[in-house]
Amino acid sequence: MKKCGILIIFLIIIFGAYTFFSQRQQMQDADQTFIYNLSEANSCFGVDYTKLSEEDKISYYMKAASSLNVAIYTLKYTSYDDKQDLGNALGSLNLSISLHSASQSTNRSRAFNEKEHDIFMCLSHITFNTNDKNNCKELIKVTNEIGY
Repeated sequence: MKKCGILIIFLIIIFGAYTFFSQRQQMQDADQTFIYNLSEANSCFGVDYTKLSEEDKISYYMKAASSLNVAIYTLKYTSYDDKQDLGNALGSLNLSISLHSASQSTNRSRAFNEKEHDIFMCLSHITFNTNDKNNCKELIKVTNEIGY
């Protein structure tokens, strides 16, 4: 009976350790996926849109929006401290470049032609220091200037 109790305790410890390390690996994978998609979105803002065809512009818009979406949805599984501010900042940028409700809307062109350097710098800083709240605040400030 005593051996059975020790075996059960041993199995519980093994199962707990496996679960802990498995969750840790999943969190590291989520961190890598988040950073990769943030970098992919960021690369779309490092392009001179005045030299691109309309088809290429749309391709970059779609790549930026889809990469931001994946980063936003992956964020909740990451190990980063301030997920709320980071999610709000990325969400507001995503709305700024995705919403095109009115034909006169200039938010997308402003984001990719006037504010692309500011967005590029904010996303670069967030990529390298995801826990810095100032980077999130700066990105929200830039997206508020762009509008929705």
